[in-house]
Amino acid sequence: MELIVGTWNQGKLNEMQEALALVPSDVHLVGIQEYLTNPLAPSESGATYYDNALEKARFYSDLLQKPVLADDGGLALAAFPELLGVHTSRFFKSHTGPEKNQELLALYNTPELQNPAKRQLTLHACLVYVSPTGNILSASAALTGQLVAPTGSGGYGFDPIFYVPSLGKTLAQLPTSQRNALSPRVQALQQLIPQIKELSEND
Repeated sequence: MELIVGTWNQGKLNEMQEALALVPSDVHLVGIQEYLTNPLAPSESGATYYDNALEKARFYSDLLQKPVLADDGGLALAAFPELLGVHTSRFFKSHTGPEKNQELLALYNTPELQNPAKRQLTLHACLVYVSPTGNILSASAALTGQLVAPTGSGGYGFDPIFYVPSLGKTLAQLPTSQRNALSPRVQALQQLIPQIKELSEND
């Protein structure tokens, strides 16, 4: 079964493809760029991660008349609970991962973040599947860690600044298999794949 992932972010697609390759499955994930050459995307104006993921999945499924899996996610920073969250992508003025991390680290020296507890970061992910017939499935997951200075060279996005206290390392310092196992996006994907397969057999 071919399943289109409604993202233009190659890092997200690679992460999900690598994770799925470790699980026996006949589901094959392909990027939206296999079908579209122009980076079309909906506005993502929803009030929740689910709303935004559903908007993307429905947008691409309606456009292509094929099943589509889309995601939305963001960071929650304890010191500024209203600053990021579902508005994470709108908070950043930069486009590359390292530049976004520097923007976030600019908050590090603010009075609010001098308390280590206020540096707590929670990474959220929500995946939504939409079929051409309008059936919808969804799954969510989260990972809590701490904001730190960039360390490590693996992964992408926020991985270098996301410290996992129980492991004593950032996500970027972990091997790919361990990092993927912790990824909220991967965990949500693993929840969804069996449901997608079951639905596709009867859809």
